[in-house]
Amino acid sequence: ARQHAAGLRAGLQDGDAATVGATAHKLKSASRSVGALALGEACAAIEAAALDGVTALTPAHLARFDAAFGEAMAQLARHLELAAA
Repeated sequence: ARQHAAGLRAGLQDGDAATVGATAHKLKSASRSVGALALGEACAAIEAAALDGVTALTPAHLARFDAAFGEAMAQLARHLELAAA
């Protein structure tokens, strides 16, 4: 997930809507499959905006993604801690 997040950011920096859309699509699917629904929805919004070009993405898209990604990673860490206990 961290690699996909980095790829999404790189695509944004490069102005590469195709990379942003494809990466958001992958993260959307993976997130939803593990129950990280807020992250999946943030990725769906980015994917949809990328279809209109990278310039359609707003700081709000990235803020929503960052918040959802951080929460998903925190939940995963808690889950792993409980599993290891």
